[in-house]
Amino acid sequence: MRQMRPMRRMRQMRRWAMNESDQGPVYLGYRLGHIQGDSRIFRALVYNKGAAVLHMLRRLIGDDAFFKGVRRFYANAKFRKAGTDELKLAFEAEAGRPLDRFFEEWIYGSAVPRIKLSYRIDGRDLVVHVDQLGQVFELPLTFAVEFDDRSKTNVVVAVSEQTVDRRVPLRTPPRSVSINKDDGVLADISQ
Repeated sequence: MRQMRPMRRMRQMRRWAMNESDQGPVYLGYRLGHIQGDSRIFRALVYNKGAAVLHMLRRLIGDDAFFKGVRRFYANAKFRKAGTDELKLAFEAEAGRPLDRFFEEWIYGSAVPRIKLSYRIDGRDLVVHVDQLGQVFELPLTFAVEFDDRSKTNVVVAVSEQTVDRRVPLRTPPRSVSINKDDGVLADISQ
């Protein structure tokens, strides 16, 4: 059996989650698709969208806070039933900030953000302009930056307003920049 490459799998999971997002919010769990008798809706939203939302949360609060939050949640919920509220509290404790809005949009909501994005290189800076069209979400936009020496870095721009402008200094002028290369953000992005 041939295995699917990780980038292709993420692209497929993202597309499937976005296509089915209007079927209901992640928090409905096993009830998703139950009325229609379609287990694909459950898989698209609970597994695929759920995984993508956790990936976005990780990008938004950073690896350190994310993994400490996972460990805190596991330690607090070990051997007992736990829910979304306990998970949110664990991440908030480690991130040092409220995550109500993020959870409301991504776990309790079913919409997908529409983003109009432009970016340019100005000397050694990456200059980003983002417009959210319609409902405003809290999300991380990830720019994959490659330099002339073939080294790479990811630049995460947190977006939580209708319009966001950021200037991100880089160590040297980049060779190339691409947005959402890992298919890690669930958004309809146009440039």
